[in-house]
Amino acid sequence: MLLTLQRLMAKPDSSLDQVAEVIALEPGLSARVVKMANSVHFGRGGSVEHILEAIQRVGEKGVQELVTFAVASQLVGRPLAAYGLTAHQLWSRAVACAIAAASIAERNNLPREDAYTAGLMHGIGLLVLDRHASTQRRPQVFTSAGYPLDFAPDERAWLEFSHAEAGAALLDLWGFSSRVTAAVRFQLNPEAAGEHRQLTMILATARWARSLFCVPEELIPDLPSMVWLEATAMPLDDFGEWLSQVRIRYTIACEELRLG
Repeated sequence: MLLTLQRLMAKPDSSLDQVAEVIALEPGLSARVVKMANSVHFGRGGSVEHILEAIQRVGEKGVQELVTFAVASQLVGRPLAAYGLTAHQLWSRAVACAIAAASIAERNNLPREDAYTAGLMHGIGLLVLDRHASTQRRPQVFTSAGYPLDFAPDERAWLEFSHAEAGAALLDLWGFSSRVTAAVRFQLNPEAAGEHRQLTMILATARWARSLFCVPEELIPDLPSMVWLEATAMPLDDFGEWLSQVRIRYTIACEELRLG
């Protein structure tokens, strides 16, 4: 569904009517899109009842963000036993990272959609590895090493790759852009991201905010890596204000866009 929509929206002659027709083929997704368009996070006025109205509300630039959000909410609807994460925890981490990444991109006049999608999908590889772990005779449990590596040390000890690589492979299979795929693949090592280095460092910085908001039991650095932070072009004097704004937007999103 998401790949079909991405290809449709990439065509210069596509219309919002055509996008609405595709989304309407899946009732569950349609309902989520309408619900989200009515939320404070996406909303801009009175309530809407139909999918075309919902898409018209967010406009052409907001369609991919809205649909990606809706599709992602369907993907993370179950707990991850191997990671000890509930569906709500997984979703909260995705939302926090997406909002933080998009906010940084806006400050750099970079495409908000790429940053938002990379943030929302940064943990998609966890679902892949959890599913694989569930097929093993002996239960596999991954313990987080904390930001910035998260579960990667345990994952690599078992599989020789991490959820970052697994997630990027899945996004590539689904037809996501090379920018988003690279950001997810190199989120633990942004310096290796080549031409997509800035977006990847934005994602790595956004993951710091995600950890601060969503994983309070873990100790994290007072700030993200200064190299990564410099790539965001955000003066340290503005960091506190930015973090406060992101926290407010994250709180609104959690209240308005709950799973279910």
